[in-house]
Amino acid sequence: MNKSIELPTSKVGDLLELKAVCWLLEQGYEVFRNDCCTGPIDIIALNKETNEILKIDVKTTIPNTNGTRVSLPKLNQLQVKLGVKILTLNKKTNDWMLVDGKLESQQISI
Repeated sequence: MNKSIELPTSKVGDLLELKAVCWLLEQGYEVFRNDCCTGPIDIIALNKETNEILKIDVKTTIPNTNGTRVSLPKLNQLQVKLGVKILTLNKKTNDWMLVDGKLESQQISI
């Protein structure tokens, strides 16, 4: 019997972060998670081959009604100053999107 469980919003975010960690590991990154429930960065990812360091805030996004665009939440000033990127899962295609964070909300094509 498959029973769907309604998760609180905070748990949905926790689950998405864990999925993001798995995806980053599959892409070859070393992954370091924030152990606190607050802070400007959820995940730091290091590509040991290129020395690229990603500072990531994992966000849940919802596609618009026709499924062609998503609204990304805005970042705060500290996050923008730190160069934090938004990592989100396109629930329609199951593809991850990594985009530069902004101080204002933004729409991107999916």
